[in-house]
Order: sequence, then C-alpha cells, then structure tokens
Amino acid sequence: MLMLFVFGVLLHEVSLSGQNEAPPNTHSIPGEPLYNYASIRLPEEHIPFFLHNNRHIATVCRKDSLCPYKKHLEKLKYCWGYEKSCKPEFRFGYPVCSYVDMGWTDTLESAEDIFWKQADFGYARERLEEMHVLCQPKETSDSSLVCSRYLQYCRATNLYLDLRNIKRNHDRFKEDFFQSGEIGGHCKLDIRTLTSEGQRKSPLQSWFAELQSYTQLNFRPIEDAKCDIVIEKPTYFMKLDAGVNMYHHFCDFINLYITQHVNNSFSTDVYIVMWDTSRVYLYQQTENGLIQ
Repeated sequence: MLMLFVFGVLLHEVSLSGQNEAPPNTHSIPGEPLYNYASIRLPEEHIPFFLHNNRHIATVCRKDSLCPYKKHLEKLKYCWGYEKSCKPEFRFGYPVCSYVDMGWTDTLESAEDIFWKQADFGYARERLEEMHVLCQPKETSDSSLVCSRYLQYCRATNLYLDLRNIKRNHDRFKEDFFQSGEIGGHCKLDIRTLTSEGQRKSPLQSWFAELQSYTQLNFRPIEDAKCDIVIEKPTYFMKLDAGVNMYHHFCDFINLYITQHVNNSFSTDVYIVMWDTSRVYLYQQTENGLIQ
C-alpha cells in the first residue's frame, strides 16, 4: 500500500503530535468559544480519541463554558492505538482471529498482531516510529523534510518547486521529473540517509523518485523573492492507485485517512494535488467534497 506525500507547502513547521503544543489563545470575545470547535471535522464518537491526542484542546475545552465536547473529557484514556501514551485496553479496537492461516503465521496471537500492524492503526504506529529528519531547519523560517522509512510518507514545510523547465510526456509517474535544484529547501540535508532509502523505489510504493533530487538550497525562497506563487494552505500530494475499479480507487481514500492520522490533522481546509507527471490536478477540499 502506498503512503502519501504530505506537504505543508511554504509553512512553518508544525508538530506531528499535538500533545506537546501550547494551548490556543484563551483570550476571546465575550460570548465566543475559546477554540474553533467546528474545525474538528470528526464523527462524535471519535472525539474522545482526538482529544487524547490533542491535550491542548482538551485543556481549553475544560475551561470553556461553550465547549460542546465536555462530556468526552472523562474519556481521555481512550485512544486510536498508535500513540505512545495509549494503553492496549483503551485503544480503539483490536482484531480477533478465530483460526490461523499457516501460510502466514502459526498462532492466533501473532495473526492478530500481523493484521493490526498491516491493516489497522498499528500501520500508522509503525510509520510514526520510522519518522526521521532528512533536512533539518536552523531557523523557524527554514524548510524541513521528515520521512518514514523508504520515503513512503513524507512531510515537508517551506518546500521549493521549480517547474519552469519541466518536460511532460505520457508517463504518469516520471522518475526523473525533478532535476537537482528544482525541488528542495533551505535546510541542512542529510544526503547520505536520503540516498539510502531507495530500496522500494517504484511509482506507488515510495516518493523516492520524486525526492532523490531534493536539494539543500543556498537561498530562502520567499525572503529572497524566488517564488512567483506562494501556497500557504496545507497541501496533500497523492498518487492515484487506479480509478478503473472501486477496489483500487478506495485505496486512495484509505491512504488519505491514514495520512491524516500520521499527520495528526483532520482539517478539511486543504488543497489536494493528484500527482501525475503527464498532468497535474489541483483540488480544494470543501464541506460538499472536492472542487477541481
């Protein structure tokens, strides 16, 4: 299963986990809530799990008389399962196997563990444990690049893309789409680690082909006026599996959902780029769906 390349395009770095973030501004207009709770676009039954992973919001909610989620504040032990603070008895769920397929494993316990890690929230936990910094920012305005193993999931900020010399063809996932200097950021690049992550280089298993030419830039794209367009809204880059049948297309939505969890962000105020080097689509998420 492919993971997604998630860009916080040209934004400051944001923590992957909200548990250590500072509380939102508690000074508000009288009669107004202390936090924009409407931005939490999740089913009501998922709110306790969200608050467990975003304690800064739970803290504000506890002080805010207008918080609609006070009834969930007594359930903060409940968690998705991938958090370090999550105890097994409180996680969202765990598979139960009634028989063992000897081709995969030999015990019920290991069968359940394999399913949880490959088809449940254990998959997100393994990606989070793999995360490492490939391009380290020195200042808050610098770029950053953080990826899981084999570059299956990546998160970038203040990303620079130079599309002036791009040559298109009919290849959907052109491996040499970017040349040196055409994608990168102002940060200290660990080029040795980056080049060592290419074992799963392929169109749908990794972003290595697109990032192998990531360059440590000697300029700051915005401050030095190197950009014609600056995108400030968080942006997801996705490679479509295939739209020819529901199974393959459904994988795209599963991957987006997994990425929201790994990124600890469920906002719908985002852009989504369907990455296809023969053509690129830009979508904006709205309350009524996607707009091209």
